[in-house]
Parts: sequence; structure tokens; C-alpha cells
Amino acid sequence: MQPVYVLFGTESGNAQGLAKRTGEALEKGGFSAKVVDMQDFEGPDLEKLRLLVIITSTYGNGDPPSNAEVLHAYLMRKCPPLPELAFSVCALGDTTYDRFANCGKEFDEKLAALGANRLVPRQDCDVDYEKPFADWLKLTLDALGSVRDQVGTTIEPPPVVVQHHADAPGTRRNPVSSKVVENRNLNLAGSDKETRHLVLTSANLPTGYEPGDSIGLWPVNDPALVEAIALAAGASLDAEIEVEQKLVSLREALSKRFELLTPDARLVTLLRGELAPDEVARTIAESHVIDLIEAAKRPLSPEMLCDHLRPLAPRLYSVASSPRAHPGEVHLLVDILRYDLAGRARMGVTSHQVVNRALPGAELSIYLHPTPSFRLANKDDDIIMIGPGTGVAPFRAFLEDRALSRGKGRSWLFFGSRRRATDYLYEEDFARFAQGGVLEKTSLAFSRDQQGKVYVQNRMHEEAKELHSWIEGGATVYVCGDAKKMAPDVHAALLEILSAQGGISQEAAKAKLEDMEKAGRYLRDVY
Repeated sequence: MQPVYVLFGTESGNAQGLAKRTGEALEKGGFSAKVVDMQDFEGPDLEKLRLLVIITSTYGNGDPPSNAEVLHAYLMRKCPPLPELAFSVCALGDTTYDRFANCGKEFDEKLAALGANRLVPRQDCDVDYEKPFADWLKLTLDALGSVRDQVGTTIEPPPVVVQHHADAPGTRRNPVSSKVVENRNLNLAGSDKETRHLVLTSANLPTGYEPGDSIGLWPVNDPALVEAIALAAGASLDAEIEVEQKLVSLREALSKRFELLTPDARLVTLLRGELAPDEVARTIAESHVIDLIEAAKRPLSPEMLCDHLRPLAPRLYSVASSPRAHPGEVHLLVDILRYDLAGRARMGVTSHQVVNRALPGAELSIYLHPTPSFRLANKDDDIIMIGPGTGVAPFRAFLEDRALSRGKGRSWLFFGSRRRATDYLYEEDFARFAQGGVLEKTSLAFSRDQQGKVYVQNRMHEEAKELHSWIEGGATVYVCGDAKKMAPDVHAALLEILSAQGGISQEAAKAKLEDMEKAGRYLRDVY
């Protein structure tokens, strides 16, 4: 029987977790399944496959995740026809992006164009992916069952393709150590927010970063939570288990390898029994791992526990510094996430580490995530930067770089937060840039400083005439920050301004903005 290859492309770890679940479902259904990281799969080996499942996320506004870049490029540019291949694609994405689930769409469309047989329609999954994924998986299993005999066994099975390449230092799978130089809260007393400015050493990064890039930070789970989960499961933290073909202690695995907040659907099923997909999704949204294990009151072996957890994923942060202004350092802006869930006060994984353990002198594991689609324009070109909250991080880097290059280009910043008195992030830096002639114009929106809330898109409308003039003059527009609300609202404001100020229809304004995007004059880094 031909094996089914399950290839995953992932940035946050979600696609990896779903690929693992798919492989388990295939094995349970009588198939031979091989779950492979796209980074470990050689493009030419696609010709040897007969049954293929692809599960991939999309990074940013349409790009493949970093571990899928090489295979994606091979498929798009070099791959020969694949008439013997049958495939199914699950594309993960976020509908707040214009190019929703674009990487999966491109894999699906290119495979079909190369003559491969699409077994079932591609499933495009939004952030709430549990039910659509479950529906797609059932259809895929049924379709594979109907073609398994047709594929036959006369073709030589492909070799094992997991290459275990020695990943270059400073990459996602081989992070480097970075020492914390500074860690301070930028919000002043009286604020209900906490935003940390982190200064890290960058000497161990093998290649230099550029303004616009991101740094991936591999978090370490809260030690108290690790102990609580092991205690609730009745498992010894000193027990050794195999994780990714390496023997590690359960303490090491729970600390650095697995997600201990959001439960995996398989853990829900293990502890709660078979539930409808909607009920599984609701349980995941309303519970953390510790809640489910404590409520179940049943022992779990170290192997069973870890087999039902999601892989821990790195967190990406936009660089907030220019390497020319801060040689040997990289600066990050980290929003501290606190929330209540099921009657308990919680913190995000990285938030807990940054607040409680990332003190000066501590070591963090980081890697460089280049973002060529969000680069600073030529020093003589005008730029418009729209970045409320932590979205302002790359624009501090841009302005630091421009302060050194001293070009002719003008810079205009739109920034927003809750209150000016306590939440104006990097206020002193931006004042210095303005005094030095680097930052020509600043438009501020502090939502809680007046009776009616004001956001950056409101300031854009107030400045519509001048904003349109800058755009018509060739300015590049950058947007960074929240993808769910801010980015769509800013996009809508730009369309309205282009239409009203330019005397053109909404359709023409949309086409103009699309042309700007293609020309590299409308760039977004939203999350």
C-alpha cells in the first residue's frame, strides 16, 4: 500500500498539530502515514508520491510560513507535471487578511495545474478551525479510502524523506541564546496596560537584521504550571519520554516542547469523550489544559499526556530598533497579556516569562525571521506609518534608521493607545525624532481621553486632504498591529480617503490600493 504523506507548513504550530492528528487518523483508518515538516521534504520527491495531504498556514499577508518557503518555491517554479498524484489540502488562515489562507490556496491550485487529482475541495480554515478541519478530515479519509486500491502497489515506494538537515544557527529550529540587557514597562503608573521594552543581545544571530524584520522568541512555560499539570496527571517530572526522537525528562518536555494553555482537540476527546466539533471548539475556548486535567481526576502517563498536547510555538515580535543605532542589540516591544478564564487569573506564555523571569542577565532563545515584504523605503521617499499600540515597534526602528541616513524623505506617524498621560509608547524617542527633523508629522489618537473614543482611522479622516496629497506624491503607506479590527478599519479609511479626495469611485480606489500594494507602496505587518 502506498503511504500517505502529510506535509505541514507552520509558523505558530497549529498546522503541525493538525498534521499530527491527521497522521493518527490515517493510521487508525488502516493507512500508512508519514507526517513530515515541509522543511525536511525534498521538492523532487513529489514525483515519487501517490497520496499527499498538505496542511499549511499562511504568514503575514499571503506568504508561505518559513518552513514551507523552499518547497513552495520549488512547486511554483520547477516542479514537473504530477499526473500520478492524488492530494487534499487544508489551508489555515485569518479572514482579516486580504489574501486569506493564500499559501494553502497556492499549493492547491498549483498541484491541480500540474495534473494532480484533487480528492476533495480545499478547506480554507479561519482562526476557529476545529469544525471545518474535522469536516475536511472526514471527507479526506473517505476519499483516500475510495482510491487506495486504484493507486496500487506496483510503484516503488519513495524513500524516507526526513532529512534532519543541520539547521543554520539563528533559525526557527535552531535558535540562539540572547541575554536580556534591559526590561522595563513603558506604561506609566495608573495605566491598565503593561507593555515591556526588551533590549536583547544580538551577537549570536549569524546574520544582521533589518528594520521591518521580526524576532522569534521561543518561550518557556511557567514552572509552577508545569508542576501543577504533572501533579494533576499523577506523572513524575523526572520520567523520561521520547520527543522528536530525543529522550528528555517530562519536566523538560512540559517546559519547552508543549503548549500548556490552549488544549488540543485530542486532549478534549481523551478526557471528555467524543463530542460534536462545535462542543470541542467551545471547550477549547473556555478551558486551559490544567482545567481539563484537574476536572478529569484521572492519571495520565507522561507519554499519554504529551501525545495529547499541542506543540509549543515561538512568538514573533517586530523589531523596534535599527542595528545601525544599536549595534549588538535588538529591541522588542511586548504586550503583556492578562485575562480571566474559568474563574482564574491567567497570563500568556511569553507574558509570564517576560514579567517574571526575563530579567537583566537572563538568557532567552531567539531567531531571526526576515520580513522582506515590510522593508523601509528609500531614504528620499516619503513614508506614512500607521501603528497603534505595539504596532508602533517597527516605526521606531524606521525612524532610528532615517535619523542616521539623513535623506530627503518625509515621515508621518499615526499612533494610538488608551491615554496619553500613561500609554504614549516611546514618546521621548518620537519627540527627539520630531525635533531632529526626522519625523515631520505625528497624528495621535488616545481612545479614553475624551467622551467619544477616537482611533487612528478617525485621525486619518481628519487629515484626509493632506494624507491624500502625500499618497499622490508617492508616499509608501505602512500598517502594523492588530489584524482583526484595526487593520480592516484602516484599510476602509484609506479606500474612503482615496475615493473622496481623488474624486473616484470605491472600485477605482480599491484598484488604486491594489496597485500600490503590488508596487510595494502599501505594506502591512498585522497579527
